[in-house]
Amino acid sequence: MHATRWIPLDDRVAARPLRRASARRRIARLAVTVIVALCWSRPGVADEPIRIAHIDPFSGAFASVGNTTSKTMQYAIELINARGGVLGRKLELVSLDNAGDPNKSLTAFNSATDQNIRYVVQATNSGIAGATLDAVAKYNERNPTKPVLYLNYGSALPDLTEEKCSFWMFRFEPHQLMKMRAIAEFVASDPSIRNIYLINQDYAFGQVTSASAKTMIKERRPDVNFVGDVFHPVGKVKDFAPYIAKIKESGADTVLTGNFGADLSLLVRAGKDFGLKVKYITLYGGLGGAPTAVGEAGDGVVYQVGPWHPNVPVEQKQPAVEAIGALFKQKYKEDLYYSAIVVQMDLFAKAIEKAGGPDDPKKVALALEGMEANTAFGPVRIRRDDHQLIQPLVISVFGKGVKYDAENTGLGWKTVMTVPAKDAELPTVCKMKRPA
Repeated sequence: MHATRWIPLDDRVAARPLRRASARRRIARLAVTVIVALCWSRPGVADEPIRIAHIDPFSGAFASVGNTTSKTMQYAIELINARGGVLGRKLELVSLDNAGDPNKSLTAFNSATDQNIRYVVQATNSGIAGATLDAVAKYNERNPTKPVLYLNYGSALPDLTEEKCSFWMFRFEPHQLMKMRAIAEFVASDPSIRNIYLINQDYAFGQVTSASAKTMIKERRPDVNFVGDVFHPVGKVKDFAPYIAKIKESGADTVLTGNFGADLSLLVRAGKDFGLKVKYITLYGGLGGAPTAVGEAGDGVVYQVGPWHPNVPVEQKQPAVEAIGALFKQKYKEDLYYSAIVVQMDLFAKAIEKAGGPDDPKKVALALEGMEANTAFGPVRIRRDDHQLIQPLVISVFGKGVKYDAENTGLGWKTVMTVPAKDAELPTVCKMKRPA
């Protein structure tokens, strides 16, 4: 038997408030536990959107490029959300303006991490991409349990997936050397190209464009002369007339440039105004504004290299791609240029599904590595060694007689050469450090 403990009446009366207080504390603790449980299990938490920070220039000299990429990002996300999202959750874009400035870009990155956004997209400038890559690496070192994954749709500086390659970055755009290899094949096929004038923006991307052109084209066409090699400030030249005068004096029959945005549009427009009769071989000739700038003067003389254009022969693409391009133009009144963004977001969604959710960016990165997919724009593969997307490349010329014209000019892009993925792929020197 258990001994019964008797408490004097006075003591029992005195103990009642203590018992009531203790009970109240237990009830309070239970209430907190229930509230926390309800917060975590309340309907709708599993349906909260997967947020992606898009850091690019939405103001400043390259605002037109940033606004185009923003529209394309939003469109790619809408395509995914329209099919039910990712594991029942919608994607949501959070746009952060860096005005084309590296410091502002880092401020935007810090804002994204402060908001607990685990996925970042940035690409318009390769120099800023390098700074973003460093910021992601430092952040992930400090926060190993909540890392950030960086998706890059357009920064083509090779170093980003070569010497600076990172487990935490994937690039969905063919890099400069891949594009230059395709350009070298094109130059080798065209004996009318003899004297090339190089003009590029004065930063790492432009310098690599110049150096790789002189090396890779010379390998395929030793007889070609480089009659000019000029660099100009990024986004600051308003009148390219002095540069056009020098190109005329050089006797060039071809201008090769990695310029993009206003720097490309103003260059081509100045050449048109001064009657410069040359071929333009560009890395971004189809980017917004350039087709309008060149107009009729570009018929048969402006070339670009890239993974896709609206008139790629049907047998090379999925039927859905025509609808994707047409709907984008209908919605935004401009042409779909950044097919890399649509591919990027599609593969990102597939990786989240494979990883079982978006909460662990490391698992999503592992799901992306080595991924192969037959996208709307054709078959692609993400190389595990350096996280570079591998795909065929197309050389196209601006001209008449196309199904889909560019920017309502009556002229559009026609394929003159296709470089298979196996020929566009280059060896990598990446020595990737992987997280434990």
